[in-house]
Amino acid sequence: MKKVSIVGLGWLGMPLALSLISRGYQVAGSKTTQDGLDAARMSGVNACQLVMTPTPECDDEDWQQLLDCDVLIITLPARREPEQAEIYRQSVQILVDSALSQHVSRVIFISSTSVYGKGEGEVSEDSSRTPQRVSGKVLVELENWLHDLPNIQVDILRLAGLIGPDRHPGRFLSGKQGLPDGNCGVNLVHQEDVIAAIQLLLAQTQGGYIYNLCAPVHPRKRDYYPLMAKKLGLAAPEFAPTDNDSRGRIISGQRICCELGFEYRFCDPQLMPIL
Repeated sequence: MKKVSIVGLGWLGMPLALSLISRGYQVAGSKTTQDGLDAARMSGVNACQLVMTPTPECDDEDWQQLLDCDVLIITLPARREPEQAEIYRQSVQILVDSALSQHVSRVIFISSTSVYGKGEGEVSEDSSRTPQRVSGKVLVELENWLHDLPNIQVDILRLAGLIGPDRHPGRFLSGKQGLPDGNCGVNLVHQEDVIAAIQLLLAQTQGGYIYNLCAPVHPRKRDYYPLMAKKLGLAAPEFAPTDNDSRGRIISGQRICCELGFEYRFCDPQLMPIL
């Protein structure tokens, strides 16, 4: 049985923990608030309270228990404000350095396709990373740092836009007008597919993978977002007219399929189940 620790039992980390527990993994995790901690424990997750400031504020025994694992999964979201982004970078590095000192053998780091920035055409894991946002830049820094670490295997998953329970795309742009890039394709992935991909990585005896996760169907924004808003009974967004027929940046999430046999359960964002 593998012992897995998840730092960040949030929108992705909590359902991931429950899914892993149901599959026989021994799972520990962290929450930042007492209310969150109580809710996680009531759900059956062995959770502790941890706040990274960036130094860890955590009970010593809980901290040691969190780092007593075979695989450390980091689902903490990167921050967009420069000061918070720097705290996030330092937090991840302190966390991983601590894991190394405890002889944790593998880390799965949840990154984002924002590392690629804007562009045209298909984007694969080999494409250049030229992020515009602060959050994307700090993720590139961390990816590079993690990649160069000795004596530990690191998997990096670059997630496209996340949708699923409580994240309905119909709310993303509802009621907005004059939106640009209406002909560009959407790059989205469902929560359940992300969890399935992490489970597949855990099943591999060796790590060191870097994969994009993105559904293979990319409807145009001007078609997709009004349709999603309509499903919720919300005001549809309106996109500005344009002569530019470019599909924009299209994220390819197919490498994990070719190399590990992964199959997306939800291929078309227009058909994804969302609560």
